[in-house]
Amino acid sequence: MALYSTPSSTRTRRPQSTQILIASAVTEGLAVLTLVLAFVVNVGSPSTVLATFLGFMAVSVVAATLAFVLALVGLLRFARHTAWFIVILVVSVLANPVLWFFLIGYFS
Repeated sequence: MALYSTPSSTRTRRPQSTQILIASAVTEGLAVLTLVLAFVVNVGSPSTVLATFLGFMAVSVVAATLAFVLALVGLLRFARHTAWFIVILVVSVLANPVLWFFLIGYFS
């Protein structure tokens, strides 16, 4: 049984601006998902809850930072999806746990 795939000559290649937009949107989605999961998944012993919370927070910080960098590069390099790159930049800053921990520490 052979696996059939589309020949590379008939596949349409997306422009680089669209590729970087998709990559930044996916990483930002991952950042928001792990941020939500950090607060929702709280089952088990206290040490397990703390470990999963910190693990999800670490993944969220890395994903939000990567999404920010990708959106910034896309914004500076390509003018095709400017509005979408700005939206991803704003969401990645607002959904970054480092910002919220800084604000909580600063105002408390």
